[in-house]
Amino acid sequence: MKSEKLADRALVHLVALTALTSAIAYFAHAVAGLGVLIIAAAPVGLMKVRLVLLEFLHLRGRASPLVPSVVAWAGLVLTMACLKLLALSVTAAG
Repeated sequence: MKSEKLADRALVHLVALTALTSAIAYFAHAVAGLGVLIIAAAPVGLMKVRLVLLEFLHLRGRASPLVPSVVAWAGLVLTMACLKLLALSVTAAG
């Protein structure tokens, strides 16, 4: 597949994931609050970061040993951010 077509597909996926994040934010925050919002939006955020990083590094669709390490790094950073937000929400509520 041509790289322009892959970039167009990546943009469509990114817009769809952003719309999904907005929907999750609207419904989860209205129903349960910040903790559920963070837990529900985190996997979508990881997919967005993975898509953008792999597209930026031109690794999408390739069998490179960097792909798992990039995804693991993004997951680690996202996990730390989510834990910080959850800790702040717990201490603010308490």
